[in-house]
Amino acid sequence: MKKAKKIIAYVTLGLGICILTLISLGHTNLGNLPTTENSENNFVTVRNEKIRILQKGNGKDVLFIHGSPGLIEDWNSIFDSLAQNYRVTAFDRPGHGYSSSNEYTYHIQDNALIVEELITKLKLKDPLIVGHSYGGSTIAYMVTNGGLKNLKYIIIDSPLYRSRSALIYKLVSTPLIGKGIAVLSSYTIAKGKIKDGVTPIFKSINKEKIDELVKERQKIWSQPKVIYSKSKETVNYQSDLDLMSDKYKNITSDITIISGTDSLSTLRKDCEKFHTEVKNSKLILLDQTGHYIQFDKAEEVLAIIRGKIESN
Repeated sequence: MKKAKKIIAYVTLGLGICILTLISLGHTNLGNLPTTENSENNFVTVRNEKIRILQKGNGKDVLFIHGSPGLIEDWNSIFDSLAQNYRVTAFDRPGHGYSSSNEYTYHIQDNALIVEELITKLKLKDPLIVGHSYGGSTIAYMVTNGGLKNLKYIIIDSPLYRSRSALIYKLVSTPLIGKGIAVLSSYTIAKGKIKDGVTPIFKSINKEKIDELVKERQKIWSQPKVIYSKSKETVNYQSDLDLMSDKYKNITSDITIISGTDSLSTLRKDCEKFHTEVKNSKLILLDQTGHYIQFDKAEEVLAIIRGKIESN
């Protein structure tokens, strides 16, 4: 009996130490890249968040919203080409890339408010807003909840009705210890998981380019703040979509939806269903593409964006 009590006492002590260690790690900035302005990174403050932005070119405005996880560089395949004729802006969403997550509550609504305030702060005039994945879900929120309905939008392969949350995301989202788990993950399994997750979702670009894209994302996405942001967004995703999807039939905005013919590699089924509910929408399906359509089909996406900008 005494031996059993000792074992229980040691186990309890060990668990207590582990929990306290995780809580302590969660209050550090270990593993995160600095949100400092330099020759590569410019920031604006929106809703108490330091948001990294990139803006190039002159002319009509285009604003990009990346997915989850994501970063400005998700638009590299088309950004400079568009900037030859238009003013193009991209930003790291809160908790992603180099942006902060000071008061971020990890809901789609937060991102919609950031977008609306960025448009005002950067003095963007009637921008075409292009959203990939979570960014497209952000657009869906905006046009169902009163924000900027009169603009033009392009949604690229986004969850619009359904989202799955793996156990690891629920674990990282655990109160008190979740941020500590994110720090541990950053130094252990994160880069391997990123490589395994990212590599298969590019379909039409060469291996050398895929390796380059993977390394870039391993550096940025393995930050604890990004791991935590991705986890919280994923856990909240389905409830956010449920609150939005009942309103889709009332959307009157001009929306083009881009997805792929292979529903195993893309979110085609959600995009098709959204198209049937939104009367003023247009659906474009592209062959031989994965989820990162702007990389796999850069020229086709560029043509769609240019056509949308110039259409009356």
